[in-house]
Amino acid sequence: MNLRHRLRDGLREYVILEMQDPVPEAHELMNVGRGWSLESRLLQWAREDRNLRVLRDLVYSHGHLTARPFTSLSAEEVARQAGALFSFGLLRLARVPLPERTVAPHFGEVPEVAPPVVDTEPLWLRLQVVDDVTDVPISGIQLRIQLGDESEQQATTDSEGRIDLKDVPQGAANVLSVLDGATLDNTLALVRTGGPWSQQKPSKAGSKGKQSSSTRVLARIAEHQVSDGETLESVAQMYGLTADALAKFNWGTPDPEQIQHYLLLEVGCTRKDKQGRYVFSSEDVPGILRIPRPVAVPRMAVEQSHILRVKRVPEQRPYLFSL
Repeated sequence: MNLRHRLRDGLREYVILEMQDPVPEAHELMNVGRGWSLESRLLQWAREDRNLRVLRDLVYSHGHLTARPFTSLSAEEVARQAGALFSFGLLRLARVPLPERTVAPHFGEVPEVAPPVVDTEPLWLRLQVVDDVTDVPISGIQLRIQLGDESEQQATTDSEGRIDLKDVPQGAANVLSVLDGATLDNTLALVRTGGPWSQQKPSKAGSKGKQSSSTRVLARIAEHQVSDGETLESVAQMYGLTADALAKFNWGTPDPEQIQHYLLLEVGCTRKDKQGRYVFSSEDVPGILRIPRPVAVPRMAVEQSHILRVKRVPEQRPYLFSL
């Protein structure tokens, strides 16, 4: 848990937690809301330089690549992207207890002001996932799409790498990748996003991605350094995964005997429990587990076509050791 990620609002402090982080003792988990009201609150906090630095650091650490190199995201863009992370539950907010003899001011609620309702024709949203190098469409990628009215749809890219949504509500959409069935072999990394479609290089004429029978997953990969007493089950629970899903992601199998083999050869485990199963230690070398994390792409405008450009995850070199 990284407790340095704190926001200040007058005398109050709030700590930002990752999805897997426990709530610290005596802290109160807050309901930050969603959508427009959440962005307004984050933007209000981001007006202070210290809060802006904290939120910007979190946005970059979650793999948001919309900013050009050597440029910083504006406070408005930071609030939008951080809002998407909170909306999807990847980040949470806990209120830090006040020191003794301090009177707590009323928590400054941002009033719920609904955007004006305008009668319009049915709207649409189109996404396409393509290889960043070859422009070949990528099929079989599952995405969760949170629409402007906070409803959600789940869709999979077709043989042309496309998802076409019709009759969508007004307001920008947030997109989150689905990790079901993720392995190192089938994982693709987001390089950059584009949009609208007319500003992107389209897929090569006549080039259609093969309808893959296997799952493809869009994810970013975090590395977890194992420590004393941890097990595959406890690490998986920390990140909201099952032990089988974590094993399948790292080694392509949930088989217990094969997992023990990989824990020895690839994680470098040396200690065993009373049942003869490997447990983690801070002395394990390299002592690394790779963790799939969902990719969030915020604020995709409706009535436009967007391209998500992806690449294969670099092949991991096997750990070599001598006896």
